[in-house]
Order: sequence, then structure tokens, then C-alpha cells
Amino acid sequence: MAQLHTEEYEEEGLSRLSFWIAVVVVVLLLSLAGAGYYVFQMLRAEQAGLGGQVGKESQRVIDLTHQVTALQKEIATLHEQVARLEGAEAHRQQQWQAMLTEQARVFDEKLAAQAKQLELSHAQLKTHLDSLQQQLNRTKSEVMIADAEYRLSVANQKLSLVGDATSALKAMETADELLRLAGDPALFKVREVLAREIAALKTVEAPDVVGISAQILALEERIESLPLRLPHMGRVAPKPGVEEDKGLVEGWKEVLTIRRRQTDRPVEAILTPEEVEAIRHALVLKLETARLAAVRGDPALYRTSLEAAGKWVHEHFDPQAPAVAEFTAQLQAVSQRKVAVEIAEVGQALKWLRNLPQLRLELDQLPPLESQPAPSQ
Repeated sequence: MAQLHTEEYEEEGLSRLSFWIAVVVVVLLLSLAGAGYYVFQMLRAEQAGLGGQVGKESQRVIDLTHQVTALQKEIATLHEQVARLEGAEAHRQQQWQAMLTEQARVFDEKLAAQAKQLELSHAQLKTHLDSLQQQLNRTKSEVMIADAEYRLSVANQKLSLVGDATSALKAMETADELLRLAGDPALFKVREVLAREIAALKTVEAPDVVGISAQILALEERIESLPLRLPHMGRVAPKPGVEEDKGLVEGWKEVLTIRRRQTDRPVEAILTPEEVEAIRHALVLKLETARLAAVRGDPALYRTSLEAAGKWVHEHFDPQAPAVAEFTAQLQAVSQRKVAVEIAEVGQALKWLRNLPQLRLELDQLPPLESQPAPSQ
């Protein structure tokens, strides 16, 4: 029983110890629970404080993440747009390149066509210019030939009309130079004849037309002082103390006596002052005709006029008077002078020049030089 009691006691002691241990354990557990709770509360409080900060940062991070995501989306969108723009630009570049290539091809074709047309136009223009140049040269040549023909005509007129060999020679030399510049092969014959005429004209002494004209004018001035063959009425001054009518009669008697003694033949008539003036004036006209014939170079008219003047002097003026004899001698000397240039061949060149179309036709009918036989050695 003791044992039992001991055992019971021991069991009770163990129960109590267990109880207290349990209490202690419970207390400890409660303490630990309280401490844990406190700690939990503190941790929770701290966690709550840290959680706010962490939430803000997380929210910021989230916001930043959202912004980055949005930016990435925008960047992706921009990349897509850039890609689309690059594609469109590439396509546009291809279109532009194709268009430029097509335009360059069309431009090259047009340029080649224009160059060909320009080359053709240039050839046509050159042909036209050559034709115009030929026409111009032909026209210029024809003008020179016409001028040469005019100068040769003037030279022939100067020789035939006035006998001016010096002026005629200058005109002929100028005409020859014009024919040389004309460059027409058909003018060879004309220049050949003209060269002979120029050479012949250089050997001819030109007449002194000025000297001849001066001599004839000097003779005309002496006509007024030449005595007439027949008596003529004149006015004799009356003697002092004698009436005018008586003086006039005596004067006529004196004149008639002198004229009868000079002529040794009966007086047939008495010339009136008008007749005397007409006789002297007729002689002046004959000499003036001769002077103009000398200026014109007309030898036939010149000699005929002087011969007529000599006959007129012999018929109407006193041949025994020294003044009349000297006048007649000078008149005879003047009639022997040459007033014209006599060259038979002058004028032939002008005829050949006026026959130039026939010369050109004959030149065209000649065979070319290549087909002509070579001269024998």
C-alpha cells in the first residue's frame, strides 16, 4: 500500500509536476504567444510601414513598367511605321527610278532624233548656204562683168567722141581688173583682146585738145579786126565846120576810093553793118564748130569746119591784108593737127564681152581635161 501510496504519491507528484510543467509550458507558450504576438504586431506594423513604401515603389515600378511597355508599344508602332515608310519610300524610289529611266530613254530617243534632224538640217543648211554662196558669187561676178562692160563702153565713147586717150586707158584698165576679179573662165578671150587694146592705146600719143581749143579761140578773137573784101558802111567823123550830111558823103567817098584801090575791081555793092556782122558771126560759128569737133574727137567734122572757115575768109575778107594772110596761115596750121585717136582694134573687147553667153556655151561644150589626149612628146 505504501508502495501503492508511494506510487500514488509519485503519481500525484508527477501529475502536479506535469501540471506545473504544463502551466509553465502554457505560461511560456502564452508568453511566447504574447511575445510572438507583440513581435508579430511590431513586425506587422513595420511591415505595414515598409509595405507602404514598397507599394509606392512597386506602384512606381508598375507605372514605369506600364510607361516602358507603352513606349515599347509606341516604338514598335514607330518601327512598323518606319518599316512601312521605308517600304513605301523604296517603292516610290523604284517608281521614280523607273520613271527617270523611262524619261531618260525617251529623252535619249528625242535627243538622238533631234541630233539626226539637226544633222540633216545642218546638211540642208550647208547645201542651202553653198547654193546662196554660189548665187552670191554669181551675182557678184555678174555685177563686176556689167561694171566692166559699162567702163569699156565709156572708154570707147571717150575715144570716139572726145579723143580722151588717158581717161579711156584708165577705164579699160579698171575694166580688166573687174574681169579678173569676176573669175569667169569664159572671160579669157575678152581679156586677151582687151590686153591688146590696152597695149595699143599706151603707144598712142593723145591729141592736145586743150591746145587746139585755145588756138581756135584765139583766132575767133581776131575776126573782129580782119578787113573785109567789099566796102561797107561805116561812120566817119565829120570835119570841123562842115555839116554832118556832107561829112558823111565825103566819108563814104573816101571809103569807096580806098576799097576800090585795094580790090582793083568795080564796087558791086556796099555792105550794111548788119551784113558785116553776119559775115563775121558766120566765121565765128565755123571756127566754134571746128573747136567742138576737136573736143569731141571728130576729125571729119573738124577738117570740114576749118576748110569751110578758110573758104569763107577767102570769099569775104581782103586777102591782100597782112592780118588776113596771117589768119589764113594759122587757120591752115590748126587744120593739120590731130584731134582723134585712131586705133582700129579698140572696141573689139566690148563686142566680145557682149557676146559672153556664147563664150560660156562654147566653154561648156569643151571636153574635160581628163578626157583630152595628152600632147605628144
